[in-house]
Amino acid sequence: MAIFSSHILNSINGTHADGVTVSIFQITPNGEKNLFFESKTDAMGRILKEFELKNSDCNCDYELVCNIGKYFSEKRIVSEVIIKFKMSNPNKKYHIPVIIAPNSYSVWWSE
Repeated sequence: MAIFSSHILNSINGTHADGVTVSIFQITPNGEKNLFFESKTDAMGRILKEFELKNSDCNCDYELVCNIGKYFSEKRIVSEVIIKFKMSNPNKKYHIPVIIAPNSYSVWWSE
């Protein structure tokens, strides 16, 4: 089982960004883009999902989309954070923390 998680933090006031819509799209080798998973962050700004990945899934790219435009209702400049990544091992944990602000973001990869 592959495990995907993310933690979204508000850099303006140091709080957890709860209620942010997070989507993961699978991009096939021929470029077809399909919704793979969608959820909202919990009260602690986190999402956690286990995936049963087939070998064909491990050959795809993935795109994480965090819709922060609705979270920052005022002074929003950045409306979405889009991160492309791979899940090439069907038995690994993939963690992508994101720190957000109305006009910027920071992301890193954690395993």
